[in-house]
Amino acid sequence: MVATLTEDAETLNAMVLFTFPFDMSGSPTLTLPSGFTDAGMPVAFQFATPHLGEAMLVRAGHALQSATDWHRAHPALVA
Repeated sequence: MVATLTEDAETLNAMVLFTFPFDMSGSPTLTLPSGFTDAGMPVAFQFATPHLGEAMLVRAGHALQSATDWHRAHPALVA
């Protein structure tokens, strides 16, 4: 069974552990795909900058997407 965010507090806590400080501070972030686990689940990473650093995030995201195809990949769907 696949847990949803509302069903499993431990999963939710694990997901927000590293993003929560940026959410609370209002710091700009950019989350980008970085592949899939062996089980086919998507994996991502997050860049963060100081306030007003959005231009740097956009440049970093563009550079990454120009160098990789991760943003074009889709997970396999299961019935």
